[in-house]
Amino acid sequence: MYPTLPFGPLSLPTTPLLALIAFWLALEVTARSGRRFQLDSDDVWNIGLVALLAALLVARLWNVFQFREIYLEQPQLILSLRPSGFVWPPGIAAGLIVAYIFLLRNAMDPVRVLAAFGLGGLAAAAVFGVSHYLTGAVVGTPTQLPWATWYYGAQVHPVGLYRTVGFLVVLVAVWWTIDGQQPWRTIWQTGFGYSVVRLITDGFVGDPALVGQFRASQLAALLGALVCAFLLAQGVGHQPSTPPEQRDDLVPGSVDAPTGA
Repeated sequence: MYPTLPFGPLSLPTTPLLALIAFWLALEVTARSGRRFQLDSDDVWNIGLVALLAALLVARLWNVFQFREIYLEQPQLILSLRPSGFVWPPGIAAGLIVAYIFLLRNAMDPVRVLAAFGLGGLAAAAVFGVSHYLTGAVVGTPTQLPWATWYYGAQVHPVGLYRTVGFLVVLVAVWWTIDGQQPWRTIWQTGFGYSVVRLITDGFVGDPALVGQFRASQLAALLGALVCAFLLAQGVGHQPSTPPEQRDDLVPGSVDAPTGA
């Protein structure tokens, strides 16, 4: 396992480094896909950065409040950026609230923003799969397959890499079928693809949480896949099609763009 990655004389912690890469890649993919939904790239980057700052600030302050006795004795620890010094549930909630306020103030369509960020989320999930593989945060079940990875003397499934490959396949598939006039369809496709990847790959995770005889994460993934498949089949959120010559979401030279005679 690789808890740190060497860069010349420096050794950087793997998880925070790949988290930064995941965030950057997520915003880049979101900005590019957002153009198909008539979203301004600068607005996409701004909403992402504002949400990140809010999430980090609240997550850190929440931890400081929880352990205020320790921080009163050693106030210099408040500036520490170790991963364990953040409480992520309230931080993520704060980030989402700030992001929603930002998009309302800038008159951005929440559905189109969600569709674009869904693809960015797939890109980030692919990077986190690599992080889980390198750090051993997600350990697979024992196997003798040629591509097994070693974990403390045992050969196990590289679940993190399975997830990375799966999320990249889903990202390409959803990207290829984007219709700028149908953001809801992109949302359901993204949710369905993510759920299917988790449904398959979580079957190889060692020591899973169980609900009865079933893996809890696979049950949640199965439910997510069924719900998204049903919503896709029912056409929930479907908008009437607009003739290509009247649409402004088509990128010149793309597979969707009309060609001249």
